Amino acid sequence: MRQAVAIVIFMAVLSMGGCRSSQEITLRLSHITAPTSSWQKGADRFAELAAQKSGGRIRVKVYPAGQIANHSQQGELKMLGSGSIDMALVSTIILALYLDPRFDVFGLPWLFPDHATAHRVLDGDVGDEVLTVLRSKGIVGLAYGVNGFRQITNKVRPIRTPEDLERIKCRVAGSRMYFRTFQLLGADALTMNFGEVFTSLQQGVIDAQENPLSIIYSSRLYEVQRYLTLWNYSYDPLILAINQARWERFSPEDRALLTAAAAEAMQEQRRVVEEEDRTLAGVLAKQGMDVIALSMEELARFKARVAPLYEEYAGRIGAQLVNRCRRAVVEENTIKK
Repeated sequence: MRQAVAIVIFMAVLSMGGCRSSQEITLRLSHITAPTSSWQKGADRFAELAAQKSGGRIRVKVYPAGQIANHSQQGELKMLGSGSIDMALVSTIILALYLDPRFDVFGLPWLFPDHATAHRVLDGDVGDEVLTVLRSKGIVGLAYGVNGFRQITNKVRPIRTPEDLERIKCRVAGSRMYFRTFQLLGADALTMNFGEVFTSLQQGVIDAQENPLSIIYSSRLYEVQRYLTLWNYSYDPLILAINQARWERFSPEDRALLTAAAAEAMQEQRRVVEEEDRTLAGVLAKQGMDVIALSMEELARFKARVAPLYEEYAGRIGAQLVNRCRRAVVEENTIKK
């Protein structure tokens, strides 16, 4: 819905013959993942579209791997809010941790059954409502991308039951909700910067980690992990965002073209991740990983263990928002079918 509206607004602004500035503008766009990641592909596509739609006036320079934020996701977010970085591609996990817990709503365990349902919810009223939270933080959200469904890898044993997670030292993303999820599942959960994960796995500081397949592959975690369990336990959206003060200096015409570019780029980025989620398990198996796909019955045991988390986090996220999101998932999944 939001993508279609963005394109209509862009075309309407052009038809009005608005005054086009001749000033060349360069925007710095940061993200935390590797130059080979789907994040980079989405950012590069946005840069390409912004240049095309502006006739080359607006240039976007992409900085991967957190290189202009000292490899810190918290630092990157602070720099985005202050305007030291113009734009960033940020996971809602980081936004929930450092800005507002409402961003956790999309990562609730086993909330979304598939990509198509998730995309429809993000592009609907619930997604729009969550984006408005950024405005109070000096940031404007332009479009949703995706990091993928999160899976778990380890080097101790195949994980098929909650009992298999007991006494496994598992690094989880910084989300307090993820930490609590793995506590409920019986793991020895801990957090650390993603940049430390590979070495910590290599040295035995931790046994396991959880991430989408695209990150497991692009970060070469298969070199230090043996077992991969496919369980789609949490959906991990991204938001392509821009500093609000910088945004407000753009003309209405330029805002429209950047919004349209963001929507189109993130749609393409989502397709890349969907394809990776379909194919990378096979690629990782060829790299030597043992891939375990859980049955519905096996998944049910994990879901039962984390069921209390919904009530625990309703107070933190907001019961109304959680209920609206859950209803939207049911409605969109029904429509899709």
